Amino acid sequence: MASSVIEREYDQSHTVVARPTDGNGTVEWLSRWQHSPQVQYIVPNKEISISAAANDPFLEKQSYLSQTRTIEAWSQIDRNESIVIAVVDTGVDLDHPDLKGNLVPGVNLVQPNLPPRDDNGHGTNVAGVIAAIGNNNKGIAGMLWKAGIMPIKALEPSGRGDEDKLGAGIRYAVEHGAKIVVLSVGLLRNDSYLQEIVQYAEDQNVLLIAATGNDEGRIIRYPAAYPTVLAVGGIREDNTVEERANYGPELDLVAPWSVFTTAVGGKYEYRDGTSMAAPQVAAAAAMVWAKYPDMKAHEVRNLLRQTADDIAQPGWDEYTGYGLLRVDRALNELYKTDMYEPNDRRADAKPYSIGRMISAELTGGADVDWFQIDVPYDGTLSLQLRSDWAAPSAVKLTHAGGPGVFAYPFTPGTTLELKVAKGANQIALQFEDGMEPTAWKYQLSSSFSIYRDPFEDNDRQYKAYKLPPRSQTVVGTFDHEGDEDWYAMTFEQSGVVTVKVTPDTKRIDPVLTVQKKGERAITVDDNDDGDMELYSFEVFPGTYYYQVGKTIPSPAIGEYALEIRYEPRFIDPNEPNDRSYQATVISPDTIYEGVFDRSADVDYYKFTMTERNLVQLSLRDIPGNVDISVALQNSGLGPIAKQTNAAGAERIEMSVPLDPGTYYIRLGTNEAVPDRMYKLLIHTDVLIGDYVDIAGHWAQDEIADLAGMNIVEGYGTYRFYPDRTITRSEAVTLIVKAFGYTKKKDVAFPDVPPSHWAFENVTKAIQAGIVQGYPDGRFNPDGSLTRVEMAVLFAKAIGVGGKLRGDIPFADIDSDYWALPILKQMNAEGWITGYDDDTFRPDSPTTRAEFATMLRRVIRR
Repeated sequence: MASSVIEREYDQSHTVVARPTDGNGTVEWLSRWQHSPQVQYIVPNKEISISAAANDPFLEKQSYLSQTRTIEAWSQIDRNESIVIAVVDTGVDLDHPDLKGNLVPGVNLVQPNLPPRDDNGHGTNVAGVIAAIGNNNKGIAGMLWKAGIMPIKALEPSGRGDEDKLGAGIRYAVEHGAKIVVLSVGLLRNDSYLQEIVQYAEDQNVLLIAATGNDEGRIIRYPAAYPTVLAVGGIREDNTVEERANYGPELDLVAPWSVFTTAVGGKYEYRDGTSMAAPQVAAAAAMVWAKYPDMKAHEVRNLLRQTADDIAQPGWDEYTGYGLLRVDRALNELYKTDMYEPNDRRADAKPYSIGRMISAELTGGADVDWFQIDVPYDGTLSLQLRSDWAAPSAVKLTHAGGPGVFAYPFTPGTTLELKVAKGANQIALQFEDGMEPTAWKYQLSSSFSIYRDPFEDNDRQYKAYKLPPRSQTVVGTFDHEGDEDWYAMTFEQSGVVTVKVTPDTKRIDPVLTVQKKGERAITVDDNDDGDMELYSFEVFPGTYYYQVGKTIPSPAIGEYALEIRYEPRFIDPNEPNDRSYQATVISPDTIYEGVFDRSADVDYYKFTMTERNLVQLSLRDIPGNVDISVALQNSGLGPIAKQTNAAGAERIEMSVPLDPGTYYIRLGTNEAVPDRMYKLLIHTDVLIGDYVDIAGHWAQDEIADLAGMNIVEGYGTYRFYPDRTITRSEAVTLIVKAFGYTKKKDVAFPDVPPSHWAFENVTKAIQAGIVQGYPDGRFNPDGSLTRVEMAVLFAKAIGVGGKLRGDIPFADIDSDYWALPILKQMNAEGWITGYDDDTFRPDSPTTRAEFATMLRRVIRR
């Protein structure tokens, strides 16, 4: 802890002007007095000076200086000559006039006997952003006018390099006095070697700053993804996110994506990328250290986070992190030992992303720090708690998520592992004892391990997980070192198999291996990180293995989908049936399966009928992209009907009335379809009078007789629908047809226009005097015909005028019923009858069968 002794003096308003005594750190001093009950507020005593202005001629091209408010910050800090910033990259142009004066000795790890000269240009671009010499009337101004840039060449002229040299570059920088290391390069996957060196830098109080990458996706490259590395993304000049910049849970800050900077050969150029954003943050960190030289690396990291401009949704988000780098705020705003307050309640939990180290503070037994972590998959969350001071009391962690809320003791310097479910999880830190207010600063780091997939343990071929031999998709993970997943399928039917492995993250570069038991394995690794691998092959009866691995054996946070498509080659049980004399005999209502196993394949089938039938033929499960034909032929192979599947159709339907006899079905194709079995089915219905729905009906004979006389017709589907209600227009049409009325009467009904299908027949029936309209002028052509209307209609057609004498023939007819005379005479002469209960039910609708029976009786009188 810093000493409580301070130097003080009073201005005229009795405000205390205080500063830490010699030998006491500014941060510790400020933290102590911020929590003092005697202090009402603390503000920095800013130095007043004339605003700095650089005279570099290309300054106006450096829009990022204004965007990050660096120019305003120059009035306070424009240099840090006591600090060394290492640029681990392609080297630096050692003779560039705008850089040469700011360079310190570096190293060439690619060619150790040569100086770290830039043969690509990237490292020179980065160096210029940080510390091109400012106010020298040349070129541009770096964010720092004076600073020590250490060029470390770890990359080839192509801009690529090995992980070992990247790690060696970081270690060299730390061991040779660098305070900040800029890494505008990265990997898509974790590496234990690099992870160890990153932690070494943190332990030595060296700040690592890295670009997130430019892969246009939700993936932060390593080393930016490590908890202690400040990860920097990119934004445009209008403060919107640059869509090519990587984003994700490990993102800390964003800075301008496009810069104008130094180039090799003493030149200048525009460059863009997150690799141009990262050095801006490095320069800002050096400016902070110039003002607060006693700050720790994690405090500088936290200060840059808490002073960022929140340009997106409130608080941290995975697209902009904590916000846009603001150099002026970093130099002017007070450092907060706990930037996440207030977060004493679960409802006020602050976002905390996986893979980050954060700094916060507990101030006593009543203080609770709640954080919310959004977990991308089920798995294990590992938390590490550390501090520069011993905790004044035991610490506990509460985890809320999944099955409930649980509390665990959490000792600083140890790792606590929590089983977490995908989605939102909350954690809280607090002292176990209700102690007096005592400030304790801590750092909390997190890492995540994905769940173990349900197919484990299948890391060896003899442990392969057995899958059924069919098309399917399984989802797996690589949750442990050296994880490689084996699957097995045993086929009884030959066919074609297509295997595809698709990862959901660029951190997985999948490798697919396929092998038939006892034969040579085939390995497929054709594509880059995050891309799918695909392989198709022919299978025969036997066992096949699929191995899903990846190029790097370390675990990966992500899932892969193994999609297997199996297209069996079927054997046609009816072959040979390519000729009519080889035709397969089939029966109605039985499904027959076959295969077009070769191009121009023809399959014949044969059936026999002993009576006239309507044959309904169905061919299903045929491919829509292949021309399939169905031909129906007579016993002499003469054509009866032929049909081809419409574009995209996977079935053919055909209905044909056939007389007794033997018939052939010829199926043909223009190309082989060996991986699909078609289904052929015929169904027969006995035809009576060309109708399939009157067999056994009480009016069967009457309907068939009228059909034979071409008086009645069906509905075009070989159906008469005998029990359906007949309409007035249908009844009139049958009467006109049966009695041969030809004369028309010029009448007009609003509901029977000339375009109505029954218009002609209605005019003939009106002329014949057998029907009339309703009092409101309508004819109601689609209305149902009642039984009494049927009786009157036929009475008029045969000239029955009705009689008054005689008994009432039906129990439901009164003496004053309007049609009683006609009903009496029609009943007496045997034209109509009632029901068994002596009723006639005059207002009931007439069915088509009833009308047909009455019509036949009248015609055959």
